[in-house]
Amino acid sequence: MKYRFMLLALSVILVVAADASAQRRYGRGSGYGYGYGNLGWGYAGAGSTAFGGALLGMGALTEAAGSYNLNTAVGSTYYQQAYQQWILNEKLREQTYFDMRRMNASYRAEEAMQHPHATPEEIQEFNRSRLPAELSANEFDPAHGVIEWPALLKRPEFADDRARVEDLFAQAAGDPHDAGLGTQNYRDIQNAVGAMNDTLHSEIKDFTPDEYIPATKFLKSLAFEARAPGRNAMAAK
Repeated sequence: MKYRFMLLALSVILVVAADASAQRRYGRGSGYGYGYGNLGWGYAGAGSTAFGGALLGMGALTEAAGSYNLNTAVGSTYYQQAYQQWILNEKLREQTYFDMRRMNASYRAEEAMQHPHATPEEIQEFNRSRLPAELSANEFDPAHGVIEWPALLKRPEFADDRARVEDLFAQAAGDPHDAGLGTQNYRDIQNAVGAMNDTLHSEIKDFTPDEYIPATKFLKSLAFEARAPGRNAMAAK
């Protein structure tokens, strides 16, 4: 590299010297080298002689090398600044991530203290509370499929569906193995009880809350009994 640089410098000097010699030969410019009027490149006649042209070339070469070094130093400084900013950004990103995790963990811990998880027994009790109430022995006899209807559901408009439900429960009591979830008997009971509930809802304006609410609860309990009427019937026997 050292020899290449020296050869390059020598080439520039020779070119400039040749150009200065051409100026003298052909009379270009004045005593100030290339230029317009009496203004030219260089100062105080630089380039008007072979030696001056050589000096001018060496000066241009030195200036170019200096500019290269300066630009390289400035670029290196910008790179270092950008790299430092990238490190700061990465640090901030990591810090924000872990801060959010700590905030989330703190929030969950606070929620757990204020709202402790229910025990398995409490969950079971809650699930049971959501189920329809069991009909008493006076309201429903699973061994014979006998139903004691509330007064409201004994009205004439419920007669057909009421008789249908009674027949289906009687069938379930007579053949427990063909009743309960997954059987046609269960689906027929759900449809018949649903029809009674629709009729009840359509005439809600004719009933008081004290009449309507117990009747709807009775129908829900009756539909729930159809899930396992055979088991209930054998238990009753």
